[in-house]
Amino acid sequence: MAWSGREKHRDREPGARHAGEPPVAGRVFALPDAERARIAAELRRIDLARTTLEAQQDPRNRQMIRDLKAAADHIFDVVNGLDEV
Repeated sequence: MAWSGREKHRDREPGARHAGEPPVAGRVFALPDAERARIAAELRRIDLARTTLEAQQDPRNRQMIRDLKAAADHIFDVVNGLDEV
């Protein structure tokens, strides 16, 4: 596939919306209840996977268990840190 020469979203700096425009400070996000519920369901899935791995009591799973817990904690913190509109 040929490269189009266009900058892709994933290639931009985090928070940069348009070329040369600084990120807007104090942006407020709305998170509908349905999306919040979906995120909560996914966090429960992560927790279920973690507890399933813990039940196996396999030392090789320790790092994966720590990573799952850290990921869930981070997602929870980010969602709770969003400002309500």
